[in-house]
Amino acid sequence: MRETRGYIWGMVGQRDLRASLQSIGPQLPGLALDGELLDGRKKAPMCAELGIRFEIVEAQTLTEACSILWTRHPARALELAGKKPLLELAALCGVSPTAIAKELKANQPRKSHQAKRIIEGQNFAQLKADPKMIQRLFWLEPELYAYAREAAAQAGHRNVSQLVRDALWKQVALLVPMAPQFQPRRVQPPNGARAPRRRSG
Repeated sequence: MRETRGYIWGMVGQRDLRASLQSIGPQLPGLALDGELLDGRKKAPMCAELGIRFEIVEAQTLTEACSILWTRHPARALELAGKKPLLELAALCGVSPTAIAKELKANQPRKSHQAKRIIEGQNFAQLKADPKMIQRLFWLEPELYAYAREAAAQAGHRNVSQLVRDALWKQVALLVPMAPQFQPRRVQPPNGARAPRRRSG
């Protein structure tokens, strides 16, 4: 579905670009370095089909190519420059180190904080014998969370996760055939139970 959507948006973008080239022509020349076209890869063939002149500027050095490309596509300018120290990238692109740092930060892949997922092929017996606690995220409305904290406090603790586990085990006992009628004891991690913390002072 995502690939289809991307393909459709790509087709719309190409159609809009072709219409723009037909009506006002190319606004910026292409950019090449050592005979390789760096910017204008889509415009060049379209202009050739439409019979429109498309100028291509040949950069003489990597610094010139990076500095021109930075004004159009900063991420591609950094890709062309390659993996280099921050100051060297700034000199190649003709901008401040701060601008380079911001661009690098904006394009770095996001870290995933999701819990490890269970392999879909694992059956119940394998999961039951697994000594690890499986962490999952659950979403609560603010009002429900406030009531859950109060209910946990009334139960003698402040652990909302334990409250959710207890409620789930009750539903499992009611709805799942052959499920245990009482919540099993919590499985300790492979390294055993945590040692109690000693209060200092």
